[in-house]
Amino acid sequence: MANEEKHVIVTGASSGIGQATAIELAQRGYTIHLIGRNAERLAEVQSKTTINGVHSHIYQLELTDKEAVKQTFDDIYLKTGRIDGLVNSAGFFYTTDVLDYDDKSWKEIMDVNFFGTLYPSLALLPKLVDQGFGSIVNVTSVDAFDGILDYDAYAASKGAVTSLTKTLALEGASKNVRVNAVVPGITDTEMTHERIQENIEKYRKKVPMQRPAQASEVAKPIAFLISDDASYITGQSLHVNGGWRLA
Repeated sequence: MANEEKHVIVTGASSGIGQATAIELAQRGYTIHLIGRNAERLAEVQSKTTINGVHSHIYQLELTDKEAVKQTFDDIYLKTGRIDGLVNSAGFFYTTDVLDYDDKSWKEIMDVNFFGTLYPSLALLPKLVDQGFGSIVNVTSVDAFDGILDYDAYAASKGAVTSLTKTLALEGASKNVRVNAVVPGITDTEMTHERIQENIEKYRKKVPMQRPAQASEVAKPIAFLISDDASYITGQSLHVNGGWRLA
């Protein structure tokens, strides 16, 4: 296996942590399968991840469509014959307040953040078990552990992913399939930039390192957990938060 091409699927690959992770993994020699909603942006990331003679591939996909996810993952596996890893990075947030609850907002956030992690994992885990190796890394959030006012649905969705990570790890452990989570603190991406700037002094006080992370700083721990260097790590949540929970 050592000399064979290695393949990793990255969801949410068109921007933010997903894009940074795809680039980091490509630089480490993996062939990347980029999944997202926006084909134009995926094409831009494809150009950044087709390097060193290795070509990445793009798939425009709605992760909440269970059957479409399964078909796409089946197709990828049929073409490659192996998948070494999956990074579940797709997600989004907006303000919700549990005291002003509405089904639509909660369902939309849970569909993308939780089911958008569950469906790719369900599509791939049996294949990883059959081949006897592989790694899944889910991107969660400090909000899953601490809670956050006005982002109740987001925190709940990431809490569900955190719990799912442990369950999937137990399912795959005996077959050398590892499942872990990376837990970013406040990270400066397109999705969060405006909110960070509006609250920069609050975050500086909250984070002992006194700054937000860059997406590339989260991508490197994800790449570590995907790699064989993390061969005895499973079911864990690796916090990448500048000391957030120390404060």
